[in-house]
Amino acid sequence: MTRAQLLKLLLSVVILVITLIVVETQIGWYSLLTSWQGFSGPILALLVLMSLASNVLRAVRIKISFELPLQRFAQMFYLSTNHNLLNNLLPMRTGEVAFPVLIKRYFGIGLVDSSSHLLLYRLLDLVALLSIAGVLALWQYSGLAAMGLALITVVGLLLFDQGKQLVVWLLGRFNNARLAKLAQAFTALPTRGGHFGAIVLSTYAVWITKMIAFLGVVLQLSDLTLAQAVTSVAVADLSSILPIHGVAGSGTFEAAFVLAGKFYAIDTASLLKIAVQLHLFLLLMSFVAFLLGWLTAKVSARWCRTQVVAD
Repeated sequence: MTRAQLLKLLLSVVILVITLIVVETQIGWYSLLTSWQGFSGPILALLVLMSLASNVLRAVRIKISFELPLQRFAQMFYLSTNHNLLNNLLPMRTGEVAFPVLIKRYFGIGLVDSSSHLLLYRLLDLVALLSIAGVLALWQYSGLAAMGLALITVVGLLLFDQGKQLVVWLLGRFNNARLAKLAQAFTALPTRGGHFGAIVLSTYAVWITKMIAFLGVVLQLSDLTLAQAVTSVAVADLSSILPIHGVAGSGTFEAAFVLAGKFYAIDTASLLKIAVQLHLFLLLMSFVAFLLGWLTAKVSARWCRTQVVAD
């Protein structure tokens, strides 16, 4: 580990410690955790299912994107939940490295090809998050503005292939073997037609289920309006792209949620309490999904061995 990496890791730990102290002094961890007792059991169960469904849909996107066989879906689900958990736990998006490594291990897909698909996912994730949050927030004030944003998003997605072609052309201007290989990987990316449309639809399905789960938690535990909740949730989720944040996203997730809520002049302590509760839900669901993915992969592997023996 280099000195710079060590300093970033130490800074992440410091941010975590500061976050724990601030939450204790401003809210109190006991008060925060006991506030879940008033949460409706059936609604919480539904939100948990929606959160887990978003993880299943991530695996569906992998299957569609790489055109993998359905009988290996259990491994795709495990890969997806493993990658998601590491992304949520490790600082500075270092968990992204897990995706090309795991998909090469399980499916033999090259690092460059898998990384180009991951980049496509992240671009589509950004478009989906911003468009869904934007439409929901704008709808409270102007249905026409919300429909306008939806139309702009559709046009942008239709121009996705042209944008890719431009990037490929720019990479081709350099006489570099690595960039040439990257350009080749980008060229093979599905960015038009039914294949691309299926990837886009699966991405939106991922984010719709995830937003329903997150907004359900926020609206159940607070008096925020839908527009206020959508804004805070979207900005908090975007905080994961920051170069530095605390361990498991601590500190920056809460800060982003609070700053977005302050736009509506909401009390800081109230916003902080909701932000921490949502963050705990996010992390807990990441662990639950990972365990479910691991168990599914184990059961699938055992069943396959049993079938081989039987034959």
